[in-house]
Amino acid sequence: MFNMKQFSLLMVVLCFLSSSAIAQSKIEFGVNTEGSLLIFGHIPHYSQPKKNTLGAGIGVYASRDIVGKLSADLGVMYRFKQLKEYYDISFLPNGSTGGYGGYSPYGYGSQYDYTDLGMIKGWKSYSLNYIVVPFHLNYLVYKDIFVRGGIEASWLTNYDTGKDKTEWNWTLGFGSQHHKLKWSVNYIRGFKDVGFANNLFTVDGMRSATIYRNNMLQLSLSYPIWRKK
Repeated sequence: MFNMKQFSLLMVVLCFLSSSAIAQSKIEFGVNTEGSLLIFGHIPHYSQPKKNTLGAGIGVYASRDIVGKLSADLGVMYRFKQLKEYYDISFLPNGSTGGYGGYSPYGYGSQYDYTDLGMIKGWKSYSLNYIVVPFHLNYLVYKDIFVRGGIEASWLTNYDTGKDKTEWNWTLGFGSQHHKLKWSVNYIRGFKDVGFANNLFTVDGMRSATIYRNNMLQLSLSYPIWRKK
């Protein structure tokens, strides 16, 4: 079943494909690369503190003119993001049984003596690998200067994300083109919080999760490798 974000992406892709019916449209295929800054401002109470980190990516794209000063591009790319999160994990010291025979909130017939817990604290880095499909509408406002907006779907490939396999983001930005090289600065924001199992474990043996919302500044460079006017 499609949700609104999936429906929106489908509509803009169909718009991109249907533009092939427009005569004398310029078609372009090329490669693009990106550098990004991940920014973590307000951290919700159910998530751990995080540090601002860097990311990078590379991919390919196709673009074409739609009408007048309006154009569209659709791509696929690999994106790498480094996420650094603070953790504090409780543990039972060696030799401590934690107490037995009492009520367990987890239904196992035993309970931990939480007054005897130890604590492991620190910062842990996660290398996140994504496959991303971005779609943008670009509008030329003055000479070689354009503004853009769009939506992108991304999939985290190296951690378990549970039921929410697809991360949806929206993007706004501006840029310019000098000769064949095109650059843009974009703000990318997730529609909602997402998470993944981070391979840490709580005192009761449950897996811990990292929760975040994508929030990044992106510098994108693109260069055409084939063009038809």
